[in-house]
Amino acid sequence: MIRLTATALAASLVLTACGGSDPETDTSGETPTTDIESSAPAEDEIQVEELLTDAGDIPTIGYPEGWEMQLYWSGEYPNGFAVTQEGVTVLGHETITYEEHPPIYCGLPHKATYSPWNVERMISDELVFVAMTYPTTFTIREDASLEVFVGDGAEQLELKAGDQLTYKSYIAEGFFIAEKDGIAYEMNEAELPASTEFEQGPEDQEWVHVTCDDADKTRAWVLYEQALQAPGVEPYEYTGFGEAADLP
Repeated sequence: MIRLTATALAASLVLTACGGSDPETDTSGETPTTDIESSAPAEDEIQVEELLTDAGDIPTIGYPEGWEMQLYWSGEYPNGFAVTQEGVTVLGHETITYEEHPPIYCGLPHKATYSPWNVERMISDELVFVAMTYPTTFTIREDASLEVFVGDGAEQLELKAGDQLTYKSYIAEGFFIAEKDGIAYEMNEAELPASTEFEQGPEDQEWVHVTCDDADKTRAWVLYEQALQAPGVEPYEYTGFGEAADLP
């Protein structure tokens, strides 16, 4: 059973990209060193950890009450886009915005791939991936006992007909985050009773903070859907789980 958000996966990819090895699976025959210098975090690892954890005060403009920010793009294979032509310009904004505000016309480098899994580009361009979500409610119509995850552990959640929970955000493989009585649970939609009633809310809006390809290295927030409207920008095609890189 996979319980891995995009943010957690990105962090694990950094460890791999920085050359970390597992002593239990290392077949080189050499005894791993344990001195302080060798165990210190690599510079790239520190940079990505800062990108993943220091985004708590990101401002937004115009979002109606009820919208929330999550610090990752969800999905087993999260959205991504690649620049397939020279001279591509996308519509960006100074701030994450619900309505139209004065745009920033942001040039993007040819062959660049913007995905939460492209660690090299994430570091070089200081990319920050966030999504604006609108939590909705769902109602349990019959008694049920569900296996759910809280923190690092699993437990049984007893639900009664008529209970209402808040659907916070999707993760991957049918798992999502739901809240009940102020507690956030990870649960599998497939285990809910078939009679469960879901409210329909607006689609998530996924944003990435990019460094534009200009002399000033302008910073701009780009909405995924708006990026795909630019000629020369295409959805990124993944070749494997957790794998993303600039185009060859």
